[in-house]
Parts: sequence; structure tokens; C-alpha cells
Amino acid sequence: MATVTEPTSSVEEIWFVVRAAGSRYAFTAAGSILGLPVVAFLSGSETLLFYVHVGLGAFWFGLDYFFRYVMAPALDRAGPETAAAVIPHLTPKIMVVGESLTLGTIGSGIALAYRLGYWSSPSIYLWGALGVTGVMLLIAFGPLHSLQTAMLVELASADPDGGRVGRLNDRALHWLMGMTGLMLVVIAMMTGLRGLLPAAGG
Repeated sequence: MATVTEPTSSVEEIWFVVRAAGSRYAFTAAGSILGLPVVAFLSGSETLLFYVHVGLGAFWFGLDYFFRYVMAPALDRAGPETAAAVIPHLTPKIMVVGESLTLGTIGSGIALAYRLGYWSSPSIYLWGALGVTGVMLLIAFGPLHSLQTAMLVELASADPDGGRVGRLNDRALHWLMGMTGLMLVVIAMMTGLRGLLPAAGG
């Protein structure tokens, strides 16, 4: 493999991932995912914005679940050589899609709450959802992003350290599992906002 220069800043990390995923793929995927909630919001249709928000959220949850509980165990059983061959091509694409879904789902949720008038008298469910999604953003663009990028850099080096790749991957998967749990908490907050849980003080 070719030797790569390790990113030293957040901007360099982002461009490294974009290049690893393929710039055309990255811009198409991110543009499509982030463009949907923008179009839905500008349309003025609460129904369209609601379904875009729910659709992006379902896609986000499904992707995280699939990667953590289906793909990761399968690659683990396939052995280090298979994992080393697949991860450099798979991970950057999942990062682009997953991080775009993070922004798109949270952004459309905040916009939907605005359209529905929830921000005029925010309840504890709304504040709870906002707080949890803030933590999710910090995880997604903090430790999870850094760990996955470091793993890609290691795999692209002249002499990849398989042990380090495994440790980085395990740590990333633990953060991803935490994200999945937080998603369930946000879903509970959403059901409260829709009146399906007991009323809570604002």
C-alpha cells in the first residue's frame, strides 16, 4: 500500500475520508441526504418534513445497527486479511453516509419541531431530545470520526499494524453501540412529543 500523510487537523481528516470514499460518491451521497430536509423545509409542508425526518432517522438507525451487529461480526469471523481488504473501501463510505444522516436527521428534527410550534412552549421531551442529539453529534464528529479515520490511515500505511487496526475498530464499535442506545432514547422523546407518553412539565 502507498504511504499516506496522517491528517493533523479536522479539515484534513474530512478531506482524507472524502478522498478515501471517492469524491464523486461523497458529494453525491452527502448532497442527497442533506438536501432532502432542506427541500422539505422550504416546501412548507409539515407532512413532507415529517416523513423526511422519520425516513432519515430510520435509515440512520438501520445503518448503525447493520454495521455494528451484522457487518462487524461477519468481518471478524472472516479473518484479518478479509477485513483489511474490505474496511478501507467500506468504512469511508459508511462514514460519509452516517455523518450526513446524523446532521440530516437532527437538523430535520429541529426544523420539524419549529414547524409544529413546539419551540413556542418547549417541553421536557423537546429539551431532552435536543440534549441527547447534542451528545450524539459530539460522539459522531469527535471520538467516532477520529477513531475511524485513524484506522483508515493505518490501513493505508506502508506496513499496517493489524493489532492497532483491531483495537481502533473495537473502540469505534463501542462508541457506535452507544450511539445506537442514544437513538432509542431520542425515539422515546419523540413519542412523548407526539403525546404517546405521559405529559411532562415544560
